[in-house]
Amino acid sequence: MKHTILTLGLLIGFGVTQLLGQSLPDIEKHTTGQRSEIRSVPKVASLKGIQPQDEWQTVMKKVAIYHTKGDSVDALKALSQVKKANAEIGLGIDNPGGRAVTPVIGTGINGTTMNSYTPPDNTMAISNGGRIVAADNEDISYFNETGTNTGVQTHSGFFSGFSTSSYLFDPKLIYDAEEDRFIYVLLHGNYYTNSKIFVCFSKTNDPENDGWEIYELPGNPLNDVSWTDYPSIGLNENELFISTNLFYSGGGFNETVIYQIDKFDGYNGSSSLDYVLWDGIFDANGGRAFTVVPATYGQQGTYGPNMYFVSSRSGGGSRFYYYEITDDINGNAQMYVDDIIVNYSIAGDANQLGSSSLVDVGDCRVQSAFFLNGTIHTVHAASYQNSGYNGINYYRIPVDAPTFYETTSFGQTGFDYAYPSIASFGLGECDKSVMIGALRSGSTIYPEMRVMNCDQDMQWSSSSQIVAGNSPISFIGNPERWGDYTSMQRKHNANAPEVWMSGCFTVGNRYRTRIAEIKGDYEPAEGPTVDFYSNDSVGEPTFTINFYDNSAGNPTAWEWRFEGGTPNTSTQQNPLVSYLDTGSFDVSLTAWNDDCFDSLLIEDMIQVQKLTPDTDTVVLNGGFTVYVIDGDTFQTWGGELVPLGQEELMTLDNKVYPNPISSAEMMYIDIELLSGMYIDAIIYDMSGREVKNLFSDYVKAGKHQLGFNKLALSSGNYVLQVKSESTILINEKIIVQR
Repeated sequence: MKHTILTLGLLIGFGVTQLLGQSLPDIEKHTTGQRSEIRSVPKVASLKGIQPQDEWQTVMKKVAIYHTKGDSVDALKALSQVKKANAEIGLGIDNPGGRAVTPVIGTGINGTTMNSYTPPDNTMAISNGGRIVAADNEDISYFNETGTNTGVQTHSGFFSGFSTSSYLFDPKLIYDAEEDRFIYVLLHGNYYTNSKIFVCFSKTNDPENDGWEIYELPGNPLNDVSWTDYPSIGLNENELFISTNLFYSGGGFNETVIYQIDKFDGYNGSSSLDYVLWDGIFDANGGRAFTVVPATYGQQGTYGPNMYFVSSRSGGGSRFYYYEITDDINGNAQMYVDDIIVNYSIAGDANQLGSSSLVDVGDCRVQSAFFLNGTIHTVHAASYQNSGYNGINYYRIPVDAPTFYETTSFGQTGFDYAYPSIASFGLGECDKSVMIGALRSGSTIYPEMRVMNCDQDMQWSSSSQIVAGNSPISFIGNPERWGDYTSMQRKHNANAPEVWMSGCFTVGNRYRTRIAEIKGDYEPAEGPTVDFYSNDSVGEPTFTINFYDNSAGNPTAWEWRFEGGTPNTSTQQNPLVSYLDTGSFDVSLTAWNDDCFDSLLIEDMIQVQKLTPDTDTVVLNGGFTVYVIDGDTFQTWGGELVPLGQEELMTLDNKVYPNPISSAEMMYIDIELLSGMYIDAIIYDMSGREVKNLFSDYVKAGKHQLGFNKLALSSGNYVLQVKSESTILINEKIIVQR
């Protein structure tokens, strides 16, 4: 005897009583993507414990970004801003309903003050043992679940032994509950010549003390002029998946690729890391895939060897896409895509109290997803009830019956909810309750963090405030960059559902990271427990048997399957079945109530054989684009349109301060560019010998500030040079005084 989950049970809540015994609708899957041969990259480092702080403490921040031509997302946001201005305030959902849990905020942890970066790009993971690893665009930190910070270091310090002096950004963390390990992913460089992906596997469940095994994936995997941005990560039973968007270094989107990686190479500290690359990925309507997010298993456990992914149109649309890779890297994997029909549109940027500057709500791309018991759960931001205000769209997509998806939205006019993340909040696999965290802002509040519950029946709770901001954000201008990501992960072995969230809020015109424990008075879904019996189990053809449902939990719908029987399926509670041929036959029953379902399969339950008088009765159980505008020729350069042949450097106000540097520890260099370019910032001694390459990366048009710690230099005179190829932007003598 064995229990088997039948995927037809996913139809509960969609009129399943009428569908039982009928065929499921055909699923039109489209093949997509091309799979590389197995590749490998060498291990680049094996670290133990927190590394010494990089004495240079180099930081590069974007003070302002210049745009000469708005893209389609900006244009759509402008239209939504008009809708927002005319919307009636106070409409929508931010009040309790159904059995939904009102989130209760437990332990709260303040992370770093984001003085050097925007947006924060928060991420975190929590182990079954209560260890927390958290990161933002500035550093990686370690905590215990009581909120004590036990260690912190900057990304430049973590990678100081083997990285170059380029941007380090978009950290991602995940905890593998089956293997009790952490994985940490960080991007390096935003130009095709220096783009790479650092992939770090914890040696044990205590990476703060025991360290990491570090590998380096290529950030330009197609060997063209692309670089990697917007990573998403996920796990199945054997592998790590990293999905990224590739952008041309000259400007413009190239395509989405997926790295499929043998995670045990990393856990074992192997000398090399095996992976395959998926590229050429299109959606079900023939468009280029964009921001394809892996769906890790939502509770303690795993699935595989297949892996599911989801994606939406960043500027809004009428389709939502889900993908499947069918096997691991040593198997015969294929990639499929299908879609569901939904409508969503982009919202306008958010207001904030105390400032005329808006905060950027991002777009409609998927932010977070998990897979549980045959269903993908996922969220993204979109215009709430077409009001122009940003809300949250939540989907449940049964992978074997996607036509029967469920969707609902959360929001309230007057506020914008953005950068959502999601985690399971159920006790059992078939319990669909979730917690969804988001950032929120509005004309009457400062940017803050909120969380809400959506229960088994798709009923929302009111949102609970995790932490309030106390000032507007004032960093780069209008609009201000905001979250780009939040992170929410479940503590799998908690006795009652418990999730943790990482996000940002404002303090003193800058961002601060907040990590919070989230619980709630939980009413679990109570499914049936299937049991059944028959009045006989052995007989001769033609053999007729009565089957009886004996399930607990008051089921209201049934589906029987009778191998070799007539009929071979039934939706009656207690059916009568005939067997015409000899053999040993399985019987299964799936039963549903309003909350859940359960299934039971009894192998070889029925024995049909020709008997003779002497026979006893035996019971067996068993790149670059050129444009012509008004007769003038332009090309993309640094994400902007510039006259063809005039893409050489255009610079404005550049300065170095304080100089001489004596009482202060940090020296800063302001760099202003009218077009994007690759720059190097190098310190030389007075004899012309290179002392330190502070920064080497592609920089977008706009104002930027590069800083370093003078304590890394001895007293004396030096030359600081900032250049792009042969063009020198800054060439200044600097004086360091102790």
